[in-house]
Amino acid sequence: MKVRRGIRIAAVLALAAPALIAIAPATTASAYPQVCKPGEKWATVSGTKSAYAPTHLEVISLSPGTGFDRAKSIAWERTFTAGIDVTTEASVKAGVILAKASVTVGAKLSVAGSHTSTKSITDTWKIAVASTQRRYVLWSGTRVYSGRYAYHVCKPGGRTYTTESGPWRSYRTPWQGATLCGKKYTAGSMEANAVRLSGC
Repeated sequence: MKVRRGIRIAAVLALAAPALIAIAPATTASAYPQVCKPGEKWATVSGTKSAYAPTHLEVISLSPGTGFDRAKSIAWERTFTAGIDVTTEASVKAGVILAKASVTVGAKLSVAGSHTSTKSITDTWKIAVASTQRRYVLWSGTRVYSGRYAYHVCKPGGRTYTTESGPWRSYRTPWQGATLCGKKYTAGSMEANAVRLSGC
């Protein structure tokens, strides 16, 4: 009887052991849940700033009793680029970041690798006749945006991801206008910045 009892106990332990071993992998796997899709790329942006920036300027003087209604070429002043870090090269990374920036600012921004025109711009300005001597600055400009980004790439397995960070910048479609020299404009506006940069 003793021999049989020992055999029965050994058999019970032999059957129990596999069940105990099978539990361990499930517990280990649940400790590292999948947090992203392998290969997935996404970005977050922060500290977004914007400014009105003239890119082309030309000062004209109008004598009393005259107006201005014709096409005129205005000279290039400075250039703005769209991209990340210190390069303007278009890439998957930059594209993801600037797409996120566009959503954040609620406006379509220029794509990575693009830049504002470095050539003179010709447009038609219309300024009414007046009885006094006046000076105007004709301008073309854009609204520029900048901030910081965090770029993430999901690793194989989807349980961790890499993160890179740095600065980004972009701009919107340019537009033209004319600003009266000597008139007070809201600080930081395109009109005020055009007067300040032209020195009129």
